[in-house]
Amino acid sequence: MPRRTLGLSCESSRSVDTCTDNDQRSLEPPCDSDVFKKRGSSCSIFTNDTRSSILKAFWDLAKAKKEDVEIKITGIDMSAAFDTIDRQILLDIIERIVEEDELRIIRFLLSDTVINTRINGATKERPFVSNIGTPQGDSLSPVLFSVYLENALKEVRTILPRPTNKLEKTLPTEIAYADDVDFVGLNFVDKEEVQNTLHKYNLLVNIDKTEFTTLSRAGTEYKNTKKVGTLIGDEEDVERRKRLSNAALTKLLNVWIKGDKIKRKTKLKLYRSLVKSILVYNCGTWALTKSEEEKLNAFHRKQLRKVLNIKYPVKITNSSLYNKCEEHPLSIYILENRWRLFGHILRRNIEIPANKSMNSYFATHGKKFRGRPLTTLPVVLNKDLSRLQENTLQLTTREDLEHLRCIAQNRQQWRELSTRIRKAAEAPPSDD
Repeated sequence: MPRRTLGLSCESSRSVDTCTDNDQRSLEPPCDSDVFKKRGSSCSIFTNDTRSSILKAFWDLAKAKKEDVEIKITGIDMSAAFDTIDRQILLDIIERIVEEDELRIIRFLLSDTVINTRINGATKERPFVSNIGTPQGDSLSPVLFSVYLENALKEVRTILPRPTNKLEKTLPTEIAYADDVDFVGLNFVDKEEVQNTLHKYNLLVNIDKTEFTTLSRAGTEYKNTKKVGTLIGDEEDVERRKRLSNAALTKLLNVWIKGDKIKRKTKLKLYRSLVKSILVYNCGTWALTKSEEEKLNAFHRKQLRKVLNIKYPVKITNSSLYNKCEEHPLSIYILENRWRLFGHILRRNIEIPANKSMNSYFATHGKKFRGRPLTTLPVVLNKDLSRLQENTLQLTTREDLEHLRCIAQNRQQWRELSTRIRKAAEAPPSDD
């Protein structure tokens, strides 16, 4: 009987890696792959990633701020998801979508699993046999869990009310990332019904972590709702990122104050990898006003001065500081990431939740608010385009979106467009 705590035995790891590669190719996009045809289910689970998950929420928010509608999100979180999988149900599902040799390897992975417990560094002498769950840390387990969860969600969809409103028909009603699932609509779903259905698959819903979020123009509660590590409120997320990056910066204080003992180039590498990466996490989703961008630029420069150990009364101009650090204003970095993320999503399958939310934004479903539009992601993207001289591009209609989607298919053209937008943003304001 093979014993393993977190992974598969060494002699079969190469076989499992091969199986994983084959499964990932068959289970990921395009949506019309043979795997999805066999299973007869949607592809939301396997065509999603971190960036498209969070971007979808910001386009839904923009829709709610543009029209007199309220979009409700029921966020479901699983408890110990990998550890609760019913292996027999999983094997019955897997049997329909993999070859016999791959199925044999998966059976070997899941069978006769013996677990040792370790308490305070000491391993107990009484191992026990585990007959549920998949080994955490194994390269195949995330794929197996995704397949298992998708099959469970297929049954959940049968108990959910069918969309009747035009808006509900255009919105992506479900989005999943890892073991987190969001149900989107004009009403919250019945968490008890969802819990009872998932319980058939031995999946446990963490009731304490279940979130009910309402996206609207007037509401403010949604701003502190976290999705994939990002708060939906831009201002709140920026402030949180500032605090987290400052904490990381302070931990390396001894590195910054050592002067010539550590090369400047080394310091800047450490700053970009350990501090700046925290500050700009998912910054491509931010929709900031001009004043908010200036505040963020000032915060960034303050951090750069600490990295170079420049203190009063020593003074340095902003341009000299950027040149010395080989950096640019953070607002330019955010703009680049915004268009890189936008192009990435436009090139992806039209059926993924983020693209569905984009299409829904440009379809009129409610009464539009009068006056100047609020600062949202599509508004900021359109503002970026408006800076271009002799420009015919804009982002105000579905036709404009489709035109940009066509451009995005050619990566070289998209890079050229992004470069033009960046240069226009860097150019000094005109006197006209």
